[in-house]
Amino acid sequence: MSISAHALAREFSTVEPASTTSPLAVLRSILSNPTDLEFVRQFTTEDFVYVSLNYDHPDLKRIMPWAGTNEGTEGLVRTFIDVGRYWRVDDFRIQDSFENADGAAIFGFFTYTSSVLGKTVTSPFSVLARGGNGRLSYVQFMEDTFATARSFRESGAYLIKASPDGPDISV
Repeated sequence: MSISAHALAREFSTVEPASTTSPLAVLRSILSNPTDLEFVRQFTTEDFVYVSLNYDHPDLKRIMPWAGTNEGTEGLVRTFIDVGRYWRVDDFRIQDSFENADGAAIFGFFTYTSSVLGKTVTSPFSVLARGGNGRLSYVQFMEDTFATARSFRESGAYLIKASPDGPDISV
């Protein structure tokens, strides 16, 4: 029996930002319009770093060119522009959030449909942000990359050997 993410998703009450310039407030602002470079730039520092999905993975970067560590605000904005090209965003829901004096975290899920193959996937996501004084210096976005990359798989199967005691698994 498969349970959909929508069935599992409960609505959580997210915390309210401590102020309009707190890390959570700034992160929410960025996520409200992440494809507008000038808008996002007002909320980031000169030495801003954006980590998308991993720190450095050349094979994943071939599938999702934005993957990895990106220096500068442009990396974050380019990611959201490209995500909009590679998928249709069917749902993006924040379920919970936390913050402290120099950071914030948001958790939720999204449902995307790939533009080329029309495959729909749902993934949890988390965003970690660091900064202060109304600007972020670091943002890290994580998702289920196995699911999202599979939305691009046209054919074939993966042969996986994970369990030391189990059989190979064809996915």
